[in-house]
Amino acid sequence: MVKSISFEFIFPCLIFAALLINNPLNAQNLKKVKGFRPGKIENVAVDRLGDFFLVFGNGTIKKYDANGKVLASLKGNKSPTLIEPWYHPRIFKYDYRDRTCIIYDRNFQNGDVQPLDPSIAIDPILVCPTNDNQLIVLDRADFSIKRVNPASQEVTAEFYIDTVGARLNVTYLREYQNLIFLLDKNHGIIIYNKEGKKINRLRTNANNFGFFGEELYFLQHEKIIFFDLYTEKTRELRIADSKFILVSDERILLVDSHDQVSIFEFSTEKLPDSN
Repeated sequence: MVKSISFEFIFPCLIFAALLINNPLNAQNLKKVKGFRPGKIENVAVDRLGDFFLVFGNGTIKKYDANGKVLASLKGNKSPTLIEPWYHPRIFKYDYRDRTCIIYDRNFQNGDVQPLDPSIAIDPILVCPTNDNQLIVLDRADFSIKRVNPASQEVTAEFYIDTVGARLNVTYLREYQNLIFLLDKNHGIIIYNKEGKKINRLRTNANNFGFFGEELYFLQHEKIIFFDLYTEKTRELRIADSKFILVSDERILLVDSHDQVSIFEFSTEKLPDSN
């Protein structure tokens, strides 16, 4: 004879199962370090030391350590077009509205203002730094990408994006390991070499991407995809629905659609190859 199971036993089990379904991070055994809701988040970034940067709708930028403690902040009245803190200890900020680059130290102090010469580009929608203190400029007027020496304001290299049949809506520009990456809302992540040859395109509707060693990571269908830039092998991690993701050596940061920030302990060594 089968014994009946009480509702008091079933109900907690159902709740636990629902949590696993709605929050796949639990299934990955990731330990949550901190959760908080700091305000409306417009963009995110991470530096080489694993410090996180959150850009808010009111123009304020805050820098956090791996445990979510605020280390520094910069107030402003408008969100920057692009922020790039990767080349520590510099924090690079570009504002399309006044065509100005500003280089800060690690605490957002001693800002060095560098206006972009109008002769460089007609419509410089995005500008990012390189590892050798140069600038990469995307000119929306002719969809050219220029490498610029900021000291002399000289264009040292240039190529054009193939836009045949495409409606480009580029929101992020990045140089990494001598490759140039564009995040396009309609076409995903487009990768070029330094001579301008398109070498790959990864479909995604992500709002941001980043790098972990030789891997490019981005969000796709409630998974973080880790794509090896040289072998093209991928690894993946199921996560809860998120609009921004950041990965460092020891942490993963997620921002959901309600601007809830969650920081988890993390190690990519536990992720198996998916192909």
